[in-house]
Amino acid sequence: MYVREEENDLMIKKLRESALKQSPVDLSKTLFCLAASTVFRPVFGQSFLENTHFNEEKIEELVFEAQRSLTFKFSDLFPIPVLGWFIGLVSSQNKSLYNVFNKVDNFLNHIIDDHRHSKNPTQDRPDIVDSILDMIDKQEKDKSFKLTIDHLKGLSQDIFLAGIDTSAITMIWAMAELVKNPRVMKKAQEEIQTCIGIKANERIEEEDLDKLQYLKLVVKETLRLHPPAPLLLPRETMSHIKIQGYDIPPKTLLMVNAWSIGRDPKYWENPEEFNPERFIDSPMDYKGHNFELLPFGSGRRICPGMASAIATIEFSLLNLLYFFDWKLPDEKKDMDMEEYGDVTIVKKVPLLVVPILRH
Repeated sequence: MYVREEENDLMIKKLRESALKQSPVDLSKTLFCLAASTVFRPVFGQSFLENTHFNEEKIEELVFEAQRSLTFKFSDLFPIPVLGWFIGLVSSQNKSLYNVFNKVDNFLNHIIDDHRHSKNPTQDRPDIVDSILDMIDKQEKDKSFKLTIDHLKGLSQDIFLAGIDTSAITMIWAMAELVKNPRVMKKAQEEIQTCIGIKANERIEEEDLDKLQYLKLVVKETLRLHPPAPLLLPRETMSHIKIQGYDIPPKTLLMVNAWSIGRDPKYWENPEEFNPERFIDSPMDYKGHNFELLPFGSGRRICPGMASAIATIEFSLLNLLYFFDWKLPDEKKDMDMEEYGDVTIVKKVPLLVVPILRH
């Protein structure tokens, strides 16, 4: 919790400077850095902006490059593994996959080495790498399961690749929709003004979220229209099944199109409209119980970082709407909402907006 609050305070401080100058900010980059630092500090024990092994542009590029490499592999399409491997070799796909994950592995090696040789360990607030390294060092030498550096790398890689951009993407789409829909932004800000008022210390706390309901509906509606991973993670059939007359054999890779489901007119009235009010007095939620809304998946394979991601998204939006009004630069007449991506769907054109101080 304290990490989110501190990182948002830093973001607001920088945005204040832009607001005083009345200069546009690239909110896409700002929110990616915020999401990255919110993940980096509890996992790696350092600020994203203070990381010495990669600068912010290279880390953002590495995240999206790694995800693109996982999107489509020839080996997934051929029943004979050797054939898929050979086509991947000829097309240089195997080489590309090796190169990008070699970069990820080198990055993680640097992080682990820093922790191994750190002269100032933070014992009061150990990060995930500290904790797992400590478990590896203290585990007994028997034949039972043992944690290894590879386990640490695997866990860190999952959090690193999946935990940063999905939160950032959702925040970016939410702010884009709010700027495009001034009525919704005004209603969200009025709720904040009514429920929170003006803070004497000008600092938002995470417990303030409990007072806000409409803001949570804004996040729900954003996830409906813009699920960060539109095809979810692949599933594999365990046995023969039949879906709408089609026979699906065992070991078949299945993809669930959450983007299409969230815009299906059979389930949603005016599905292309950004309308948070549709969730008022509705039991519909994103926690995997309602198959009409599946941004995080469902069942045993539901996203394990859902609660943390939602807390980051809601708290950051609260800060952005409490401290600032937002408008497009004077030379822009409308918001470009074109999508781009594969594993994750990002806003193709960076979100360039002007912050205006409210307090």
